Amino acid sequence: MSNTVRMRREWHGSALPSHVTIPLPSPAELVRLCTKSHPLGYTIGMPYPDADSPVFWIKYRSKLVWNELAAQKMAHDGLRELNSPVKAPAVYYGCQVTVHKDDAHAWQSRTYFVMEYISGKTAAQRLEEATDDATKDDIYKQIALALSELHRIPVPQDSRPAAVNGETIRHVLFYDNEASIHYRNVTELEEHFNAFLTLTKRKHRVKNLAQEPMVFCYSDIWLGNFILDDQGRITVVDFEDASILPSSFSKLVLAGTWEKIDRDIRHMVVVPQAKDIDNTRALVAISYPIQVCGGFANAGRKILGYYEIEEADKVDKVVTDEQGQPLSAPAMTKLTLELRRPIAVEGLPPPPPEPRHRPYTPPPIDPAWEQKWLQYFGGGHVAQASSESQPCPKRA
Repeated sequence: MSNTVRMRREWHGSALPSHVTIPLPSPAELVRLCTKSHPLGYTIGMPYPDADSPVFWIKYRSKLVWNELAAQKMAHDGLRELNSPVKAPAVYYGCQVTVHKDDAHAWQSRTYFVMEYISGKTAAQRLEEATDDATKDDIYKQIALALSELHRIPVPQDSRPAAVNGETIRHVLFYDNEASIHYRNVTELEEHFNAFLTLTKRKHRVKNLAQEPMVFCYSDIWLGNFILDDQGRITVVDFEDASILPSSFSKLVLAGTWEKIDRDIRHMVVVPQAKDIDNTRALVAISYPIQVCGGFANAGRKILGYYEIEEADKVDKVVTDEQGQPLSAPAMTKLTLELRRPIAVEGLPPPPPEPRHRPYTPPPIDPAWEQKWLQYFGGGHVAQASSESQPCPKRA
């Protein structure tokens, strides 16, 4: 089989500013330079052209979330138009390439994003260096300011609930941070949620969701996603889980900040809202069953049917070198882990923190529920779930 590299998706973002004289790396350069892989699948980054005088930051892995490109560009452009003190890095280019090799374990795909290099340290690093509570308070105030400013980015009120690039919603509420179906409007989202709340016997309901303001909702709130420079100015990074959503979705994210960043900052963040409308409690009520009960997608499709959107930015072309010849895939180098701790690679940001809780193991299926599941989702779902769960003890 050929090991020729083919490009499958390509995206062009912001134009280079006039003061940047170094050209962007070509797709062939990206393939040749980015040859490391993390054994745990983490994203890897590297400065370009070198660590001593970086101009761009390249992040790559087998598959990055494509929504990050459009979301980061919207944040960068929107914050700049607002003359905000908060920044998002300019993003210039993205591509996804594939290669087919005889070795089934060799890399089949890589995604590369090229963006503005941001100097500074993460909020996690600044907090570790802080020697007094006042300094720590200032860091959290900066994070709250950053989130508030993201909510100020103008969003057309006729926007449908979706990822910024129009694909399925990206939000921590959903399993694996991604909605299972598309929604044509907010009303469909409300109907789907209420059907599932009824099915799972929750008392709360989503009400008047379409009357809430639509906001730029950033849901990946971790200390590593905020960079502060030596003057205390803050930059937000990692926009893969950003979507256009009713404002209660932002309030839901803020309700979990204590667990994610070791402090509850929701009272410090400004979230646009409609008078007397707040669906945060209903979203909290659905957040648990949507993760562990299964059947959420089937419930939505029974109500809404199927609605698919074609994948954006698709291309199909051979990646060529400087002489116009097809590029062959280089060998990949797997980074090694020591002492089962996250590695720190020179020139790369620290890996994300480990989860503060263990993955949840769903409880066994209650036989009393089986008929309800059969009615709504069919026998296949119940049979599969039953095969993976121990039977419940009989009720007394």
